[in-house]
Amino acid sequence: MGGARAGRLPLEGIRIIDMGQIVAVPFATQWLAFMGAEVILVESRQRPVNRMRPPYAGGTPGVNRSGAFNLLNLSKLSLTVNLREEMGRRIILDLARVSDVVAENFSTGTMEKLGLGYRELASVRPDIILLSVSAAGRTGPMKDFVGFHAAVLMLSGMASITGYPGGHPRILGSVFPDPLSGMYGVYSLLLALYQRSRTGAGLHIDVAMTEAMMSLMPEPIIDYTMNGVMPQRNGNRDRVQAPHGVYSCRGDDAWVAISVGSDSEWAALCSAAGHPEWRDDPRFADGEARWRHQDQLAVLIRDWTSQLDAHEAARVLQGAGVPAGPSLNTLELLSDPHLRERGFVLDVDHPEAGRRPAWGLPWKTSGLPPPKTRHAPLFGEHNQYVLCDLLGLSLRRVAELTALGVVA
Repeated sequence: MGGARAGRLPLEGIRIIDMGQIVAVPFATQWLAFMGAEVILVESRQRPVNRMRPPYAGGTPGVNRSGAFNLLNLSKLSLTVNLREEMGRRIILDLARVSDVVAENFSTGTMEKLGLGYRELASVRPDIILLSVSAAGRTGPMKDFVGFHAAVLMLSGMASITGYPGGHPRILGSVFPDPLSGMYGVYSLLLALYQRSRTGAGLHIDVAMTEAMMSLMPEPIIDYTMNGVMPQRNGNRDRVQAPHGVYSCRGDDAWVAISVGSDSEWAALCSAAGHPEWRDDPRFADGEARWRHQDQLAVLIRDWTSQLDAHEAARVLQGAGVPAGPSLNTLELLSDPHLRERGFVLDVDHPEAGRRPAWGLPWKTSGLPPPKTRHAPLFGEHNQYVLCDLLGLSLRRVAELTALGVVA
């Protein structure tokens, strides 16, 4: 990228209290930290949920060794406070006075029970922004519903359109709704910060994960509202294009994805595969014919791709102008030279977990310094900074609060 590397990151000067759990909010606040925000992660030794998720570095459990935690909490600070204690909750309110944002994804009503709801936060900082993420939102008949990614995929309707003909709904791999909702949280929070800069007013942002997932499904919604047609599960096939699918290649669990959207691309595929006679086959004469004869077409293409390495097949097709790509596994992604050259995949040194690959921001911006990518914080690593430097407590007072189990 061109442009100057000097200057400030866009969110420098913004302080965020991160009370996020598991994935959605931690993902969002990590992006915000990358963009320069000071993100203070509120944790508790009574319930170190985020830090006790395997796998662990070296296979040895420990609060600083969770791979999931260390991946999702880069560039943050750690404050350990016992929220079951009144003085612990008072510390968070005091911290809110000097912060811009609080982010949480507890079940509905938890923040209010802690005395840390939007009303209480706004009473100490009127222009505070509260970001809340939950399965179904903080209002409506399902506001108390507790659900994670599997339930969200079902409730959003995404599972109903995922799967094979005649089969049952499928849950997508990984925890897809969580980072998606986290991205929506980032977007809405940036809008809220902009709105606050214009009006001076705080805001409560309510992100529903089910609605976030539904926003990714325009086709089935459009087809039903326009034509009254319920979507069908089609596996990897497209409703119009053919061939369109994932085809086995030489090697163990090796696959290449191919999508042909025009007659010219079909002709290019036939030439690249060394089978110009496919172009003259009446079964594949045009897009409609190819779509009607997908089963026969898939056999021919699979016979060709099975002789090639997945990367080789993709290179041959891309060289001919046919959209194609290999299916990459985790190891291939983390070592991919393209992703590493762009700086999306990077290596981070951690004091206990060692050097581990991680991800950065999926965009490049000229004229800005690189994102902050410091290792995930050690448990309670920044207690003194937060309590003494930000809140003005003495070391003696911090020691007293620690002895009382408030700072813990």
